[in-house]
Amino acid sequence: MNRRDFLKTASGVTGTAAVASVAPPAVAQEEDDGNETTSSDNETAGNESDGNETAGGGGGGGGTETVELTGDNVFDPDELYIQPGTTVVFEWTSDGHNIVVEDQPADANWEGHEPIENEGFTYEHTFEVMGEYAYYCKPHASLGMEATITVNESGQNPAASGEGGGEVDPHELGVPFQAHFVGIATILAIFMSLVFSFYVLKYGESPNTSSPNRK
Repeated sequence: MNRRDFLKTASGVTGTAAVASVAPPAVAQEEDDGNETTSSDNETAGNESDGNETAGGGGGGGGTETVELTGDNVFDPDELYIQPGTTVVFEWTSDGHNIVVEDQPADANWEGHEPIENEGFTYEHTFEVMGEYAYYCKPHASLGMEATITVNESGQNPAASGEGGGEVDPHELGVPFQAHFVGIATILAIFMSLVFSFYVLKYGESPNTSSPNRK
């Protein structure tokens, strides 16, 4: 077999292997899409947890969260995610702070607490309307003392809970796990064929495979 015949044969075998290995995953995916559900569809907000939850109520409706107005002139935490019906307790751990509502959902009625208070004072509000609430401390606004409270169904930060991306289990996409092995094997077969073809083209054929009429 000369070099040209070998390359034709190798290309044909490689192409056939690629088509045969790629087709099954596509069919399997179509069959599984209708039957499988993602793990996120089976999860409920009540089963999820993060740093915002407390032992008193788990961060859900009727639970309690705490925000401190600290001596560092910050709200701690400055980003809070809660579920509707959660009561937020604001605790003054230093002097000279207040709470001014900058923005909130159109049908919400949070008024904040604008009188300036000192260490030991507490104020609470129950958040029922979903959306984002932005607020700040007027005496220390120039120092960046501002924060937000986001009320959503899960009481979770969408970015932290993976809703915005991250690694996904292949089974969650409805793709059989075995299909990935087939794809990897196909890529390796193509790679090896290319390497062997390159070697033959660069260094020539073995004398034993030369055409009988070749001199």
